[in-house]
Amino acid sequence: MSRPLNIISLVLAIAGIAVAGYLTYVHYNIDALVCGIGDCEIVQASKYSEVFGIPIAIFGLLAYIALAVLIIVRSTMPDYADLANLAILFILITGTIYYAYLTYLELEVINAICQWCVISAIITVALLVVELIRFTRSWNEVDTEFDAIEG
Repeated sequence: MSRPLNIISLVLAIAGIAVAGYLTYVHYNIDALVCGIGDCEIVQASKYSEVFGIPIAIFGLLAYIALAVLIIVRSTMPDYADLANLAILFILITGTIYYAYLTYLELEVINAICQWCVISAIITVALLVVELIRFTRSWNEVDTEFDAIEG
């Protein structure tokens, strides 16, 4: 049952790579920005679009790449699956909290919304939900196996 969830997670991570890659590109080429909903230009030009002079989109891109690699490692290298799961959950929980902060900044400080930022946040939350379902199911399988050993 974990194979379909792995595929969903990998597809979401690849979608995240595409969105974060695009946001990284438009950070340096604002004329390439396509924004149908919201005020993407205002968000991209705000002082909050960078941390220590590095575009936030690059951090997102690196996180999505790390997630894709970890999902592949988990699927192909069983000895490292537990470590990969832990890293995946850490990245996703941290990312979700950071996206909540960024969404607060967009709504309350910048007073503008970037549709691409919202899409990236949705991808991260969707990934977290899929991974939590996967984790819960695998935990239940271990619990069932333990009960069978005891019984």
